[in-house]
Amino acid sequence: MLGRRGDDHDTPPPPPEHCFSCGASLEGSRSYELYRVCHSCEFHFHLSAAERIALLVDPGSFHEDDRGVTSIDPLSFVGRRPYRQQVIEAQRRTGLTEAALTGTAEIFAVEVGIAVVDYSFLGGSIGIAAGERLARTFERATSRKLPVVTVISTSGARVAEGLLALMQSPRIIGAAERHREAGLPHICVLADPATGSAYASFVSLADFIFSEPRALVGYSATRQLIESSESKLPEGAHTAESYLQHGLLDAIVPRPNLRDALGQLLDLLQSDYRVTSRRHRPVHKTRHTDRPAWQLVQLSRHEHRPTAPELIARMVSSFVEIRGDRAGDDDPAVTAGVGSLAGETVVLIGQDRRPGDGSPGFIRASGFRKAARAMRIAARFDLPIVTLLDSAGAEASVASEQAGMANAIADCTATMLGVAVPSIAVITGEGTSEAASAMGAADRVLMLDNAIYEIASPETIARMMMQEPSTADEIVDRLRITSHDALRLGVVDYTVSEPTEGAHTDPEETAQLIGRAVLHQLTLLRRKRTKALLNERYHKYRDMGSTHGGVRGRFERRFAHLQDRASGAVARVRRQPRGYRRWGEQGDQPQIPF
Repeated sequence: MLGRRGDDHDTPPPPPEHCFSCGASLEGSRSYELYRVCHSCEFHFHLSAAERIALLVDPGSFHEDDRGVTSIDPLSFVGRRPYRQQVIEAQRRTGLTEAALTGTAEIFAVEVGIAVVDYSFLGGSIGIAAGERLARTFERATSRKLPVVTVISTSGARVAEGLLALMQSPRIIGAAERHREAGLPHICVLADPATGSAYASFVSLADFIFSEPRALVGYSATRQLIESSESKLPEGAHTAESYLQHGLLDAIVPRPNLRDALGQLLDLLQSDYRVTSRRHRPVHKTRHTDRPAWQLVQLSRHEHRPTAPELIARMVSSFVEIRGDRAGDDDPAVTAGVGSLAGETVVLIGQDRRPGDGSPGFIRASGFRKAARAMRIAARFDLPIVTLLDSAGAEASVASEQAGMANAIADCTATMLGVAVPSIAVITGEGTSEAASAMGAADRVLMLDNAIYEIASPETIARMMMQEPSTADEIVDRLRITSHDALRLGVVDYTVSEPTEGAHTDPEETAQLIGRAVLHQLTLLRRKRTKALLNERYHKYRDMGSTHGGVRGRFERRFAHLQDRASGAVARVRRQPRGYRRWGEQGDQPQIPF
C-alpha cells in the first residue's frame, strides 16, 4: 500500500467508494490500493507529498531537509480569515510545515535531490518558505553533483504573501540555472493541477518534463482563460495531452510507470560509460554500387526504406524521446531522444520522411528547434550526437516563414557546429538542402551506399535549370549527388554498405551496419580533446571546396575566359548557313576576340 508519513496527521479521510470520474466501484481495486488510480478509467486521484515520495524512491532512502524553514505570515495579511490561521490549519491537516517537501533520496540506487509540491497545502501555492526550500534543493544538489527530480501540483504564487511570493520565481530560477550550468539534470513531473507562476518558472526550464494523464497544465488558470475567451474553450485545452501535442511536454506517463520512467532516464543521463577501442582498426572500404544515379534516387525514396525512428529502435536500447521545441509545436518529421548505443548514452536526432500523422515529411521550423534543443542537452551532459538524415527538405510555406524558419535553420546549424561533444551524421536516404546540412554539420559524415545528398531534389533543379521537370532523370548524373560522388567531393567522410538489394530488404542488417560504423567513428573521436575536436570541425567546413588565389587564381580565371571565347567562336562558325565563305578564302579575315 501507499506509504504515509504519519507524523502530525489528523485521521485521514476514508477512501471513496466509487471513482469520481466513471463511477466504478473501487472496492478491492488493486490499482487504487497501490497507486490511487481507477482500474476502469485510469483516473488519477490526488496523492499527498509523502505518498508520492513513497511511490517514486527506493524504500527507506528519503531524507527530509528544510523542515524547519517556515514563514508564517510575512505581511500580516488578513482576508476573510487571517492568513496565519490558514497556514496553521494547513500544517495540522497535512502534517507538512510548508507546501514543498524537500530532501534527498535514491531512485534505483541513483541519489537525487527531490522536491514535491503538495496541492493540499493551500493549493500548492509558492510562498517565501516553499521558494526557499526549492532553491535550497537545487543548491544542495549542485554542491553534491546530484540530479534533481521535482513533482509539482500547484496553483501558482501565494497571493497572501504579495510581492514577496512573486519574487520566488527569480529566486528558484537562479538556483536552478546554477544547477544547469553545472551540467546536472532536472526532471520535472506535473500532477493535476500544475498552473500559475511555477509552471512559468523553474518547471518550464527542466531538461525533461513528464506529466500524469489528464492533468490540468498551463500558466493561466482555467477561469481566466474562460473569462478572456469570447467562445467556449476547445475540448481538451489546457491539459497535459494538449501540451504534449504542442511540444511543451516530453511525455505523459501513467503513475504506475512513473518510477520506471524516471529510473530509465536517470540511468541514461548519469551514465559514465564510454566506448573505447584497444587498437586502431582500418576503416573497411565500401564497395560502391554501380547502379545509375537515377536508380539510386528511386532507392533512396523507396516506400519501404527504413525510416530514422525504425533504425533508432533497432540501434539503441532504453530510448527516451525528447518532444517538442518548448515554443508551442512538436514536428513529427524530427525524432529526438536519449538512448544507449552499445552501453554508451548518446543523443539521437532523426529525420522521418514518412511521419505517422500522414504529413509529407517536410521539416517545420519547430523541427529544427527541437533538434537544436536536443543538441544542447547533449552538450550539457557530455553526450555524443548521432543524426540520421532522410527528408524531403524544409517546409516551404508562408506559415513556416512566419514561424521563423530561417532563424531556426541558422540556429540549428550554428548549434551543431559549436556543440562541444563528438558528432556523427549519417545520410540514410535522401539528404536534402538545408534540412540535411543543418543537422549534418558533424565531425564525421557517413552515407549509406544507395543514399543521395542534394542541394534540392532533381525534379526541382530540372524545373529551374531546364524548365522541364521530366528531364530530372537526365540531369541527375551531372548533379554529383550519389554517395561515391559526395565522397570524392569531400562532403562525406565514409560510406556504409547496404544489403545487396538495398536497405529496404533488410532493415535489421542496415541498422547493424550503421551502428557498427557509428561506434567505430565514436571511438576515434573520443580520443580527441574538446579544443582539437572543435578546431578540426571548424576547418572541415571552413575549407570545404577548393579555391585558388594569387597568380594561380588569375591564370585559372583568364584561361577559363579564353576557353569560353574559343568555344563560342567555334559554335558560331558551325551555326553559319551553307555558302558562308570560310575564314581566309576571300576578303577580310574575321577577328576572333581572344
